[in-house]
Amino acid sequence: MHSRISTRLFCIAIGISLPFVVRSTPAWNEVNGYDIHGNRCPLPTYNMYPCSTICARNVAECPEQVRPSCPSGQTYCVDGECRESCPSDLKSACSCTFEDPIVGDIYPCTAGQRVNIEHFLATNLTDQTAEACANDLGVSVASVEQWSNNPASLMWNTCPKPSKPLKFTEPAFIALYTFYGSLVGMLVGWTLYKRTLEKYHMSKFNKTARQHQMEKVVVDEKKETESLNSDEKKPEIAGQSGDKGSSKSSSEELEPEEHMVIKAYKRDYLGVFCFVLYILQTLGHVAYMIMITWDYYQDYILFEGNQLVQSSTFIGMWYIFFFWFASLSIFKPRLMNFFRIKCTYAEANYVQIEKREPPTIFLQDRSDKITDTVRWLEQLGRRTFGLDVVVNTSSMRSTRSGSRYFVYQCTRYVYHPETQIFTPHEFVLGETNAELAEQKNGLSAEEAANREELVGPNFISVYVPNIAMAVLREFSSFFYTYQFTVLWLFYYFAYWEVGVADTAVILLSAFVKVFVRLRSERRIKKMAEFTDKINILRDGTWEEMSTADLVPGDIFEVDDGKVVPCDAVVLSGNVVVDESSLTGEPLPIRKFPLRTDDHTMYDRMGASKICTIFCGTTVSQAQPTEQGGRVTALATQTGTGTDKGELVKKILFPSPVSFIFNEQIKITILILLCCGVICLGLAIWLYATGTSAWLYAMFAIAQLISPLLPAALVIGQSVSSGQLRNKNIFCVDLPRILMAGKVQLFCFDKTGTLTREGLDFFGAQPIADLDNVIEAQTNKGKLGTPSFGVHVDTVDKVPRVMQIGLATCHAVTTLNGQFIGNPVDIEMFRSSNWKLEESGDDVVDTLTPPEAADIKVPVHVLKRFEFVHARMSMSVAVLDTHTNKVHIFVKGAYEKIKDLSSSQSIPADYDKTTSDLAREGCYVLALAHREIDLEQIGGIEAFRNWTRDQMEEEIHFMGLIIFKNQLKEDTTENIAELKNGATRTIMITGDTALTGVFIARQCGMALPNSRILLGDLDKGTNRIIWQDVDDAETFPDVNVDDVLLNREHTPVELAVTGKAFQWLVENDLIRKYLLDIRVFARMTPNGKVQCVQLHMERGITAMTGDGGNDCGALRAAHVGIAMSDAEASIVSPFSTSVRSVRSCVELLLQGRAALATSITGYKYLIMYGQVMMMMKIFTFYFSVTMSQYVWIAIDVFITVFLTWAVTQSKAADRLNEERPTARLLGPQTMASCLGLCAINWIFLSGTFKFLYSQEFFRCHEFDSNAADLSKWWLLADNYEGELLALICLFMFINNAAVFSFGHKFRQPIYKNYPLIFLWALYLAIVSYWMIGEPNQFGCLFRINCGTKEVLEQFNFSVPPTYIEQFNTPQGHNVMPWDFRWKLWGICMGNVVACLIYERIFVLGPVRKWLSKKYPVKRLKITR
Repeated sequence: MHSRISTRLFCIAIGISLPFVVRSTPAWNEVNGYDIHGNRCPLPTYNMYPCSTICARNVAECPEQVRPSCPSGQTYCVDGECRESCPSDLKSACSCTFEDPIVGDIYPCTAGQRVNIEHFLATNLTDQTAEACANDLGVSVASVEQWSNNPASLMWNTCPKPSKPLKFTEPAFIALYTFYGSLVGMLVGWTLYKRTLEKYHMSKFNKTARQHQMEKVVVDEKKETESLNSDEKKPEIAGQSGDKGSSKSSSEELEPEEHMVIKAYKRDYLGVFCFVLYILQTLGHVAYMIMITWDYYQDYILFEGNQLVQSSTFIGMWYIFFFWFASLSIFKPRLMNFFRIKCTYAEANYVQIEKREPPTIFLQDRSDKITDTVRWLEQLGRRTFGLDVVVNTSSMRSTRSGSRYFVYQCTRYVYHPETQIFTPHEFVLGETNAELAEQKNGLSAEEAANREELVGPNFISVYVPNIAMAVLREFSSFFYTYQFTVLWLFYYFAYWEVGVADTAVILLSAFVKVFVRLRSERRIKKMAEFTDKINILRDGTWEEMSTADLVPGDIFEVDDGKVVPCDAVVLSGNVVVDESSLTGEPLPIRKFPLRTDDHTMYDRMGASKICTIFCGTTVSQAQPTEQGGRVTALATQTGTGTDKGELVKKILFPSPVSFIFNEQIKITILILLCCGVICLGLAIWLYATGTSAWLYAMFAIAQLISPLLPAALVIGQSVSSGQLRNKNIFCVDLPRILMAGKVQLFCFDKTGTLTREGLDFFGAQPIADLDNVIEAQTNKGKLGTPSFGVHVDTVDKVPRVMQIGLATCHAVTTLNGQFIGNPVDIEMFRSSNWKLEESGDDVVDTLTPPEAADIKVPVHVLKRFEFVHARMSMSVAVLDTHTNKVHIFVKGAYEKIKDLSSSQSIPADYDKTTSDLAREGCYVLALAHREIDLEQIGGIEAFRNWTRDQMEEEIHFMGLIIFKNQLKEDTTENIAELKNGATRTIMITGDTALTGVFIARQCGMALPNSRILLGDLDKGTNRIIWQDVDDAETFPDVNVDDVLLNREHTPVELAVTGKAFQWLVENDLIRKYLLDIRVFARMTPNGKVQCVQLHMERGITAMTGDGGNDCGALRAAHVGIAMSDAEASIVSPFSTSVRSVRSCVELLLQGRAALATSITGYKYLIMYGQVMMMMKIFTFYFSVTMSQYVWIAIDVFITVFLTWAVTQSKAADRLNEERPTARLLGPQTMASCLGLCAINWIFLSGTFKFLYSQEFFRCHEFDSNAADLSKWWLLADNYEGELLALICLFMFINNAAVFSFGHKFRQPIYKNYPLIFLWALYLAIVSYWMIGEPNQFGCLFRINCGTKEVLEQFNFSVPPTYIEQFNTPQGHNVMPWDFRWKLWGICMGNVVACLIYERIFVLGPVRKWLSKKYPVKRLKITR
């Protein structure tokens, strides 16, 4: 009695209070109650029921029909085998595992007897079977008793249910008590020990802190007294070490990063032991789950055959297993520190860094209450369990001087006792170019060592795990915990075939992910980690050291062919570097040394970029300016402080990004979980009892939420990435492909993107009578009003002085016979036909005129100031050896040269001429000139000390230099396609506004026949003046707001200069006009970034350019695509060597296809869950199921392969005026899924209604009273299960085709050859199963088949294959021929109805009508 109570209490505790008495027959109809005519059904005949084996005391007592016989010389033994002699230790085949041993010898008679049981009643199965089988053998029923261990004569070999009560002291229970007791004991014991020790450390720390605070107060009072009595104070410079070379450098502490919490921990030997024990216990969970699963297939041998207790134990262990591994995956970052002791920083071996990094949610164009509520609940849960922060653990280390530090995200954080905080360090070596240029003495070894302690070595260490750790890291995520927990149900509940198949798929995909991730991490490691030998100036001498030894302030030598080891400024010599690997700039860039007289602020990404060499770039040429000298550079940033280091850091530690469908899939999962709860209730109410109900419900939940669901949302990205690769577009950030599918605004650089790579020299337009004008300017004679001369198309027709300016006013050099420098300068110099010659030490360059020139003497460039964006000009001083005169030439933007030149030298029609040229698409530069007398200024040496401002004053305008910017052949058609695809195109260029407007009109970017207003800043009135670019004289100052009000009648486009843009930004007016501005001209690199960010506020924004000055904007945009031959992967998410706007179109095409495919995969697997839910509801109601191989076909072959097939749809050929939805809960997605659900429910319910109207079915319904519902595989051999399987198979197959029409973003479904092939193949196979006569293939799936003897009895063809006994009285489920065809027609009708609904209602005219009647609010843009 007590044991039964204990059993019941144990099962209730383990089985979470599942009810034990439930209904298990259809709730609203009587099984086999009435036929179609309303008559009572007669009791059926059970055809060919297999009888139990009879056991006898000796073989002679066996009935003659089943009496065994053996060959001559052999004896029949108790185990049912024939032998020459029977060993005494043989176990009788009639014995039962959980009953007492057989007394004496009991022999099994021959098995295989089958009988027809007439008037079969499921509730009286045992008695009817015994009677029919006994009568068939010709023996009385009374002469054959039920099983006992000591029968008198004959007995049935049917083992009774185990009757021995469990004592719960069996070995299995002892093992469980020990194991789970050790879990609780270890965790509780360690927690108490840990808290006690941490309280002790905290009290000790507080006591020490109070003592130090009191001492600090005394010391501070003493210092204050001494300070008042002191007459002098010595200045203290931060970072000064007494080293002359670093006397002007200072160190500046950076504030710690926001929301960063740093906790210190130290090792504990008991903690190490407990952690090892924890690992063993984790493995123990797996071992015990294997044990109890094995026991299931051994008839519960470890539990004395008690199925209820065994399955209840499994349920409890399953819950513990799930929560154990879920906790492990969720709290993994904190796990190691749980087994350590929290302590002070001074004692710490490790630090735990907690940083709040909320994800950026993209594609969230509008909010909704459901999503916001779920997100709020998620955030609440995360805050409650401390999951709202990113946790990392780093080792605490000490420097040589004892300073404590740790490395976090490749950056060293040093502890400062005075502030008690950890901060990274940055050295400010100087604020101006001159301050940096003066630091030529290098560092002392002591100062370098001190600085290295603060910033660490110049080496970015990237950890790449080995294969074993990579696999462990992959499988430690929560998703795998869910998958493998579900798989335990499959392995346990006789579904191991599907479990093996799913495990193989999961393992394969996981190992592929591990391989891809390791390959990517190794590539990043190769890119980030770099060391080389380099000469460094230390203690006044040059030493060969490792690049890892470099610190800010070091002077190092720059050598040809070397990779620049850090960000640095050139101090001496001229350097040519290849920056393509960092910026995507295709041409090598020339760098110049800093000047000691340049007191402008140092800006490494702005005006000072021409003096800065960047880490990771390659030195193509390094030329010393002095004979025998060195090319030297000053290290300014090292490690992650460099531009490359920041990029690597962003790649290694990206900010968390989420997309709107990532948020909405959580809602979807919640909905599916609610459906699972419904299935749980139905299983308990309608289907099975006790633990079996729980297992069926868990199966339902596992199949409603497909393990393939997350993979389906990203597989489209992978396919699109491959398609992009075929188009020579490379992607390093797959989720950005989906962003490309929602691009609304596309920003373009002009030169090299919309237009050809280089500019063509289009001639010059000098001042009329230039030579006489120059002479008059030099002699300060009277000048008339200057005017432009004629336009000349070749340099040799230009006056000689201007020829010299065109040949010398640039920074072009040669490297291996190739011109290096600005492309415009190269084109200008190449057109001059002058030659660069070897120059002496006292000159910058020497140039000689072409052979055809009248005067062939060389000229020498004495001084050069390179072009900077801030000044928009460059200047050179040239010695003409023919006249011994020194000419100063200043070249730059024509607006800037006009401001710099004397007003008397500017022609009256200057603005009109330059504007007209710009309107024609010309790139216009201006050249100014000044001639100086060296004797008047103190000679050549005095001149060398001139500053840039001195050189560029008192200059006179000389003429215009004109280049033509030709549009690429395919730009116009691709811009048109982008605009047709509902994408606004914007130009952001450094060129002039009028040139930009010309190109915008020429390529079709601007609206046809539109009026274009150009806004520029009027410094006098400090406001924007808007002029009509086509008629500036008539409309010199237009009220832009009035014009924009009339844009519906007259199309209007705006263009602004860089100054106007900044004014609008500063006055907070830019957002008002942003989407009306087509051309942003004269934009600096920072201006481009700012412009892109403003557009990002309004919609998903893409940016494209050819690298160089576009890098910042490319990184900032939602979608950046760099047009460069080099690998520009660290510049932007996308890069292409195809320098065409077509690449932008292809990116949007593939992005839209990827987004549509991801939503398709989502819908397919959601419908998989919904069809599965329908199946579960019907199986629960009728107490049936489908055969094992049907389940395998669905879960392995159909779902997996069709999920892959739907992703093979290629992108559409052209952009459509709409973009695909990104919302899983949007109206289109919901209408598609809910509509198909309704259609499927109607057809499935109607088909069962049709089945119940069939005479062959009524009175042959499945009666679950005769079946053991815990053995689910016995419940498929009936008409109900067969019909359900066939209809749902059609639904599973057809759903893939329904969602793959292609519509506007992908190619038509018939071009997805893998999908069409699989769809047609699967439909044909299922149709064959449905229509065909009993056959080998169909019988494998238990469709239109039956027990062989029954098939013979009813004259059906018998397939030549093994067929397991059918579990129904009728013995078969072969449907009539005419019904099969009608059923096939219904299924095909379901297929067609779903296809029509999706094509006509969801994608076709009905959707179009509804979208017009109920338009969705979207960003309104002018394309």
